Amino acid sequence: MSANIEFSCKGCVFAEHTNGRQKGCRLGRLEKLCPEDTLAEGLESDSEEDFSFTFNRFCNTFRPKEWLHIIEGDDVDCVMEEVKPRMGLFVILDTSRGVETISHFKKTMTSAINQSLGKFRYVVVINPDVAFNTEVQEILASSFDFNETEYHLVQILDEEIELHHLDDAFAHAKNGWVYVTSSGENVPLDLLEKMHQRMNIDMNILSVVKPYDEINGMIFQSSLFKYLNGNRRKIYEGEDGEKNVDDRPFLDKVEDLAQMSAEGSVIEWGEFYGD
Repeated sequence: MSANIEFSCKGCVFAEHTNGRQKGCRLGRLEKLCPEDTLAEGLESDSEEDFSFTFNRFCNTFRPKEWLHIIEGDDVDCVMEEVKPRMGLFVILDTSRGVETISHFKKTMTSAINQSLGKFRYVVVINPDVAFNTEVQEILASSFDFNETEYHLVQILDEEIELHHLDDAFAHAKNGWVYVTSSGENVPLDLLEKMHQRMNIDMNILSVVKPYDEINGMIFQSSLFKYLNGNRRKIYEGEDGEKNVDDRPFLDKVEDLAQMSAEGSVIEWGEFYGD
């Protein structure tokens, strides 16, 4: 969620210098990464050209000079393309809709493929009814190029979807982010754009967006879900050296970490998208 780190602009191609000393950032990130009144003095060395600002947040657009030799096109455009959020999509197939199950699934897929910025990295469908497998697979194959957006079907044995079924889908997750929804729901068309704006333009901290109902609309970091062992039991060693067991759902575990993390790490859906 948050950590005590020290990060320096030293050696970054986007650092702006005047008379051998860093004065700014071509991406306008200094003020966003660290308020002006708390911006560190910098790192001094024998050479004035080595004076660089430091701050206590990681910058994902730091690039060394060597990077310029392997890119094509404008360096600012290239770096912003590289840091776009990598997001996967978990779709829970709502089979309670009966004969309308597939039409509602198509509706969700349509919103998933028409994102205003980029594409989902992968799609995982959680299906409680084997009778829909063939149609779901056909829709996935016709909607996505597997080389751009991988797609997988997770068959579960329970008739009703519960939170722990997200853990089954997580076997196909990759680094980055996951958005959770149900068939019949619209994936916001500007979801990926909204994530990019929040994290890479506005530079706001984010770990989890709570769902707008029990499960729909949840966004989380894959690394955090893995660290907390999702909705499954997590065993960890306490300060006293004793083994502790946490059987709570993922979001309940997150609430505890949120108390120790930077403000804004865990937010409500309305805070992310606006009511």
